[in-house]
Amino acid sequence: MVGFPFLMLVLNESIVYLQKQGKPLVHTLRILRNLVLPIFVAFIVLTKIIGLDTEQTALRLLQTSLWVSLIHAALSFVNVLLFVEAGGNTWQAQVPKLLRDLTRFFLILIGTAFVLSLVWKTDLGGLLTALGVSSIVIGLALQDTLGNLFSGIALLFGRPFVIGDWLKFGDTVGKVIEINWRAVHLITRDQEMLIVPNSVLAKEVFYNYRRPQPLHGEPMEVGFSYNDPPNKVKRVLRQAALETPGVLSDPEPVIQTTAYADSSINYYIRLYLRDYERVPQIRDAFMTRIWYAAQRHHLTIPFPIRTLIHERPPREELNGSNRRVVEELRSLPCFIATRSEILEQLVTNAEFKSFGQGERILYQGQEEVKLHFLLAGQVQMKVLNYANREQEVLTLSKGDFFGATALLSQEPSSNSVVALSDVDVMILEIEAMQVIIDRTPQLAREMDEIIEARRKAIHLAQQAYA
Repeated sequence: MVGFPFLMLVLNESIVYLQKQGKPLVHTLRILRNLVLPIFVAFIVLTKIIGLDTEQTALRLLQTSLWVSLIHAALSFVNVLLFVEAGGNTWQAQVPKLLRDLTRFFLILIGTAFVLSLVWKTDLGGLLTALGVSSIVIGLALQDTLGNLFSGIALLFGRPFVIGDWLKFGDTVGKVIEINWRAVHLITRDQEMLIVPNSVLAKEVFYNYRRPQPLHGEPMEVGFSYNDPPNKVKRVLRQAALETPGVLSDPEPVIQTTAYADSSINYYIRLYLRDYERVPQIRDAFMTRIWYAAQRHHLTIPFPIRTLIHERPPREELNGSNRRVVEELRSLPCFIATRSEILEQLVTNAEFKSFGQGERILYQGQEEVKLHFLLAGQVQMKVLNYANREQEVLTLSKGDFFGATALLSQEPSSNSVVALSDVDVMILEIEAMQVIIDRTPQLAREMDEIIEARRKAIHLAQQAYA
């Protein structure tokens, strides 16, 4: 009469305290408060105070409920002690959920046998004999389910994959999110749930893209024109691959000539990555860079058709209408006062290139730099400071120019230029720049002022250490 209220009070206060602390032991204490303690007190009252015979069916059922509650509380406590509060790098965290479920199942069977023997005075030998006969019938009826169970056990001890691994079997690729007694649950790249029975997966030949090492070689193939020298194509592809975020430089990308097809020379490319989950994004970035690199280096990605060329068009027609380009240049602030014949001469001798977002147009220390005029997009000038860290200098937009300082001084470039968006540029040689300076004095003065201001900005950026 005194102990029961006292124990209930202690359990209630402990539950409230641990619940505020966010402790998982609350679940075990609730089992003790709501099940174990009331059933135990009821059993004591009925047997010790009222004096009922313990062999009565009602009291045996009460004893069975008490033992079941105790087993439930004990398993809950062991689970909290060993697994719930275990750290991420401990052996408990590495135990698969399937093994824990099977261990819990066998412990419940042992507890059930103990209750039957102690409370109900059952002959376990006879029970095992009956179970042996009936297990044949049960095994035949549940052969698929048992096949999945034992296949799951085989996968568990073999450990060919764990949660978080990327698997491929057949034409299916997915990430493992759960391994249970019946099946393996995968999430595909289309965010669809795929449930594969253990018995099916145990018979399949599958690839694991995360083990034994996360390094992955992603293959792809691309074709270029027969007019493009293979060695030049390989250099361009290698540079585009190394500049793609996520592609490793060690080991280097593999680029090989594989076939002389009907309309192109085919090249096999293997990119090495560490994060298989980002394969689609890395493939997209690399394939996008290939187009811009091909445009800059005058490489042709041919259509899968037969093309008959009678005469190569002149360069002006390949670059579009001179009149349209001249009108576009005239709309730029730096060319408003420039005469039309000068602009036409510039367009005739100019080279036009396109760069993709994130590509480096100029490198610090690059030699033989040419004058670049921005026709579209934005770029950012960067420089290495004295702490050998890349420092931002300024952002240039449509109508601005860069490369003039290195071109006039005939020295390596003192800064780098990176495209902030897709960029179109007009590139001029030293002779064309000299024409601008000689025939447009006002533009020459403006360029001198801009060049001097940029030199000061570069000098300040080089002195920055942050």
